[in-house]
Amino acid sequence: MYKLILLIVCCIPMFVFGQAYKPGKGSGLYGTGAENIDKGWYFGLGATYMFPYLSEEESIDYTDSLNQTFTQDYTAKPTGKFGLFAEIGMFRMNDKKVINYIDYGLSYKWFRGGEDFESATFLNNSLIATQQTEASYSSHTASLNFNIGNRYDMSEKTFLVNGIGLNADYFFIKSRSNGGVILDQPHEFVSDFVGELHYFFGMGFKTGKRLIIMPMIETPIFAIYEFNHIKSTHNYFNTRSRPFIIKVRFMILKKGSKSCPPVYNPMGITPDM
Repeated sequence: MYKLILLIVCCIPMFVFGQAYKPGKGSGLYGTGAENIDKGWYFGLGATYMFPYLSEEESIDYTDSLNQTFTQDYTAKPTGKFGLFAEIGMFRMNDKKVINYIDYGLSYKWFRGGEDFESATFLNNSLIATQQTEASYSSHTASLNFNIGNRYDMSEKTFLVNGIGLNADYFFIKSRSNGGVILDQPHEFVSDFVGELHYFFGMGFKTGKRLIIMPMIETPIFAIYEFNHIKSTHNYFNTRSRPFIIKVRFMILKKGSKSCPPVYNPMGITPDM
């Protein structure tokens, strides 16, 4: 129940901003007086990749009941795998100079990766045992997203966008298997619910009709929940990995947007005639 409450709380800023940025009659986007607006729906497809973070190395000495001294050396290396990504939502852009882009929507993320684990046991500096395992994990998540940023027009047909956003992810299907264990150190895993601040960058290409195609990248930069000393990486087994998203977004302009091509009017008839 508390996870559902947290999810609802994280959604509130999205809807509040959505209302704040809703253009009023004659006031333009964001209520700033900007009259030239691009807006519409988007959907996107792409891939996730769990970028391996630092390896973990440990050396532990202990004495057994026969007063024999042992040394155990451990090495854990995270490994990354590709997963699926899909999204849908709405976007708006205006002609202001600073914050002139927003979007919000829903997404599905499949995070996949693993960990190569090795351990060696020594007695009086003599190797007596080794162990090697290959751990794996898989996490399916549903996510709410809200982004704001700056759009820079390179030409009439291309533009750049970069900015920051909030994502609230709920891990609804999880699989973890075959992880090696460091003595007296339990495995750690990412929380079932995650709230993060992320960075995104994209390059948009306007087609001749109402379609904008925008390749994008995205990665978290700050952990909000669970707050773990602002780490923006996810814990799996003994190590951590960074989520990285590569996607292509298809943005469909609403009729009347400033980037829509003019309607063919051979007679030159206007509403005022």
